[in-house]
Amino acid sequence: MKIKIIEKTHELDLEDALNDFICKENPDIQNIHYQVAMTSHNGELEYSFSCLIVYLS
Repeated sequence: MKIKIIEKTHELDLEDALNDFICKENPDIQNIHYQVAMTSHNGELEYSFSCLIVYLS
């Protein structure tokens, strides 16, 4: 069993990266965990969209 973590600052970039990983690696995915984090830096909101993918190699 392996894991892959993908993090992007925009949800559509995360979607593209996830689709690229699935197409190139063709993993046997067991589970996907999705998370959004929001922080404020100098009054500006910053987002982090991430996926933890659990798969069989």
